[in-house]
Amino acid sequence: MSSPVIPTTHPALRHCVALLRLHLSSPSLSAAKQLHARALRGGVPLSNPLLAKHLLFHLASLPSQEQQPLLRYAVAVLTRLRLPHPDPFPLNTVLRIAASSPRPRVALSIHRRRLAPPDTHTYPPLLQACARLLALRDGERIHAEATKNGFATLVFVRNSLVHLYGACGLFESAHRVFDEMPVRGGRNLVSWNSMLNGFAANGRPNEVLTVFREMMGVDFAPDGFTVVSVMTACAEIGALALGRRVHVYVEKVGLVDNSHVSNALIDLYAKCGSVDDARRVFEEMGLGRTVVSWTSLIVGLAANGFGKEALELFGVMEREKLVPTEITMVGVLYACSHCGLVDDGLRYFDRMKEDYGIAPRIEHLGCMVDLLGRAGRVEEAYDYIIKMPLEPNAVVWRTLLGACAMHKKLEFGKLAWARLVELDPGHSGDYVLLSNLYAAVGRWADVHVLRKTMVKNRVRKNPGHSLVELQNSVYEFVMGDRSHPESEQIYEMLADIAERLRREGYIPRTSNVLADIEEEEKETALNYHSERLAIAFALLKSLPGIPIRIIKNLRMCGDCHVAIKLISKVYNREIIVRDRTSAAGARFAPQEKAESSTPIPTLSPPEGNMTFVDGVTWCVARPGVSQEDLQNALDWACGLGGADCTPLQPGGRCYQPDTLLSHASYAFNIFYQQNGNSDIACNFGGAGTISKRDPSFGSCKFLASETSAASALTRGSMWAICAVALPLIIFHLRVFQSIIYLCKYATSKEQW
Repeated sequence: MSSPVIPTTHPALRHCVALLRLHLSSPSLSAAKQLHARALRGGVPLSNPLLAKHLLFHLASLPSQEQQPLLRYAVAVLTRLRLPHPDPFPLNTVLRIAASSPRPRVALSIHRRRLAPPDTHTYPPLLQACARLLALRDGERIHAEATKNGFATLVFVRNSLVHLYGACGLFESAHRVFDEMPVRGGRNLVSWNSMLNGFAANGRPNEVLTVFREMMGVDFAPDGFTVVSVMTACAEIGALALGRRVHVYVEKVGLVDNSHVSNALIDLYAKCGSVDDARRVFEEMGLGRTVVSWTSLIVGLAANGFGKEALELFGVMEREKLVPTEITMVGVLYACSHCGLVDDGLRYFDRMKEDYGIAPRIEHLGCMVDLLGRAGRVEEAYDYIIKMPLEPNAVVWRTLLGACAMHKKLEFGKLAWARLVELDPGHSGDYVLLSNLYAAVGRWADVHVLRKTMVKNRVRKNPGHSLVELQNSVYEFVMGDRSHPESEQIYEMLADIAERLRREGYIPRTSNVLADIEEEEKETALNYHSERLAIAFALLKSLPGIPIRIIKNLRMCGDCHVAIKLISKVYNREIIVRDRTSAAGARFAPQEKAESSTPIPTLSPPEGNMTFVDGVTWCVARPGVSQEDLQNALDWACGLGGADCTPLQPGGRCYQPDTLLSHASYAFNIFYQQNGNSDIACNFGGAGTISKRDPSFGSCKFLASETSAASALTRGSMWAICAVALPLIIFHLRVFQSIIYLCKYATSKEQW
């Protein structure tokens, strides 16, 4: 029996529709239900299309906290709707609600019921649901259906397809869809962000930067999502200078108040070993800090070796009455694990359950295994795994195997290997860890058998490589690499490093070479590790005192750890190496303890007075200017300022190793020449306004021609001074020559 048709002029219907529209600015599930009930009591049937349309639109505007109860309500409204001609609007609205709810699979179930014909807004929420579920097959079916119905060429459908394939790890397919969109007129900002995020989420930082460069070439202004993807890529490859330029752009366009951007900045600086900069961003966030901000800095401090500071920061977070999340506690346990604070880690694990009611997840349990394993308590770690309330996954057993390889515990290593073969067969890292364990205990026959097994099963080990950023470029090195054009100079520097380390008493730890070869060959193999090649290249190509940052894709061996510490001391360089085992690896400073070293701040120019006149630099240092101020000037100009400082390298012009002042002066001159005028320089400086006769770098108040007596010189006045000074110089030279002649004459006469 069909429901009576109610005209749109029905008083109860009109009244309820008007109230639903009125409450759209502050939607509420309870208000929607009350208005719905009032309409029903007024004689409006459940199947009325106008009431259902406005009711569902109101429900779609609700915040995500109420998604679970409203989804059931929205589906009930939709299923009771009766239309002579099915309207896709109510269906699309419910699909949108379901796709963003904790149960996105409901969207796919509703779609299969074919309640209305699809239109342009049907497929984006369905593809969003597939992306959240990582349901690649369902997504491909919907892609085919959209193509069949002629909707696959729409920009918002293509954007959803790019997001889907990127989320499912098929970044090549995502890029293929992206390439099919016309560059101009076919792509919008969401298209670019979806592609950038797809590459970033799949660990393809080079592709992120390539797409970003292409995006900037077609005049698209990046937003917060763009910046986060780019900074994630910079952090991945250690491109600190590029990250700093992005930071300058963020401040220039006013995105610094975006908490997601600030959190990404903290992560960038922490992963690049620039802890002071990460702290500075955190402090500048002020009241805009979120739990993610605190967590990012806690993990960053821990990864850089500042475990106690990380735990102190967590204590401050607690005093601020902020409730830690599951991820925050992972960061705290991570800090305890990487700093050897076993008792603190056990205490925080208990507090997580008792004080905050956070049920331990497999990530927390894995951190506890890592905590015990790193401390050498391998047997306790194994017992902990056996008694776990959750089923241990491959990552947990791999953590135990790594601890066994570190501490030469063959018995427990075999037990871990047996479980890994069942859970994750064919993982190359497991073979490497077991091979290292066999080699560490001298079982070379088992090493050879295991390597033959790898070949038989076609298991390929990822080759180790190291990255170093210099002069706005990132260079990659592999072990024994001779492909670099300057490899001859690099290997000469390696020989020099080896000789200077021997003078310091360095003895290679050949036990780290897990191969059955002669001792001399082992020493040579250690000397040619990729991180040492990268450090040698950085020492060749960077100025004295500049920190060196290396990123290695595998774990750094113990011998390289010792050697790099000595290199830092001998060459008076801070060296930061980030390997696979941590976010920032190890930091080495010329001082005895890494914790006592502080990176040179590079976010602002120094308090010196550097001015520019007609392309010529006048560096007028204030009285008492320190070497550190001048070093900061050079860092800022070549780093954040973006100057091309290639000529400062050995053999280039203006290279004066003993005159730091000329280095900073030249660098600022190049910066000025490249950027054209002081307005741009002030934009890069990022603060204050331009005013005359105020040479303060801190507020960026200076002009190119009126900042000091030196800068007041014009080209004409300089020529005038030269015209006056030149005759005087010639006169003094002639007098000097006459004196020399008389001295020679007197000497010869005396000898005669």
